[in-house]
Amino acid sequence: MCADKPQKPIAKYGNHITIVTNKNGTSYIANIEAEYRSAHQLINAARVMVNSANAIDDDTQSHYQLMAYIYGAIILSYTSLEATLNEILHLEALKPNSPLSEAERKVFYTIVNEGLEARGRTNTLERYNLLLRIMNKQEMEEDSAPYQAANLVRLLRNKLIHPIPGRVVTLSETNDFDYSTQQDIVKKLRSHLKLGEEATFPSDVLTRVCASWAVNSCEAFLHKFVVSSGINPGFHTGPKRK
Repeated sequence: MCADKPQKPIAKYGNHITIVTNKNGTSYIANIEAEYRSAHQLINAARVMVNSANAIDDDTQSHYQLMAYIYGAIILSYTSLEATLNEILHLEALKPNSPLSEAERKVFYTIVNEGLEARGRTNTLERYNLLLRIMNKQEMEEDSAPYQAANLVRLLRNKLIHPIPGRVVTLSETNDFDYSTQQDIVKKLRSHLKLGEEATFPSDVLTRVCASWAVNSCEAFLHKFVVSSGINPGFHTGPKRK
């Protein structure tokens, strides 16, 4: 006697309405299911933060409002990558027209339902590469521009949400003192944000330029993943948008 063939789970997309028709021919709506997703809203919210930061006056009265926009752009941009990864894992394994093979879909489905991940502690960017590896696609090299930039956004985001108090020299009697070499985060971001020798964190890092760079970097990383994997996250991931 043959064992029953495992049923392939199929996802539902969009809002779904269940209509029941009675024997007398009349119909009524019995159930409405509304789909909700967050990744697209998060990246759009990050872009709003950038636009708001660029539009606000740079004066003492609006300082904290400006900082709120900058913090928001950085945190939301990386959070959008985390949300997109979760949506891909939960939906692409189930979608009937997924680019994944049957074997790959089963792996995705197992990861979601049993909480399996790569060995050791892995960050979100490494998990994107894990999915590419499962699909036998070329992984994004860690020294590539999209990966490096997104990883720096990750480090900066972590520094903002897990802050450690510190001190930094902002004035030295040594004329040739390079202030930008004091803090690791400044050294890593110097070329990306075009920071000068007098740059220190947070005053010269948390700027409008940094906010825009963070959002653009996360969007570029996701677009590279989409192109490499063939997976459609459900929204446009083209070059940077205003």
